[in-house]
Amino acid sequence: MKRGQSALEYLLAIALALVAVTMVVHYLSGAASSVPGASGVVISYVEYNPPGDDVEGEYVVIENEGLSDVDMSGWKLMDESNHVYTFPSGFVLKAGASVRVHTGSGVDTETDLYWGRKQAVWNNNGDTAYLYNAEGKLVDKCSWTGKEGGAVSCH
Repeated sequence: MKRGQSALEYLLAIALALVAVTMVVHYLSGAASSVPGASGVVISYVEYNPPGDDVEGEYVVIENEGLSDVDMSGWKLMDESNHVYTFPSGFVLKAGASVRVHTGSGVDTETDLYWGRKQAVWNNNGDTAYLYNAEGKLVDKCSWTGKEGGAVSCH
């Protein structure tokens, strides 16, 4: 304490500083929730032009880089032509885990989901994969030009 400053004035200054810090933290946490990837879930990789059959070889890797599990029920993965994959009800991507969303058919597991399409989705000469949460907000996107050699790392 400075000379002449009462204990009450000192405590009031500390309280005001704590209020200011709380407001800044609250503001920053709100700003983070409105930016892509704020949930911790990102598109990390797209195999858009695999060797062999595109339908059976295409996939997108979605990763949860966050510290909490994320319920992805109703989330959507789509391309520029509005082909839409909707994540199944009850699908939870655990913190630190990833899932491959395959274009073709198969049996869904916690690490592999299947779109069940008969035709390729991802354009070999350039496209964008978009990931939306259940509220329809853009969570992440990943674009490529076709010059990446058949696959692209996004994060």
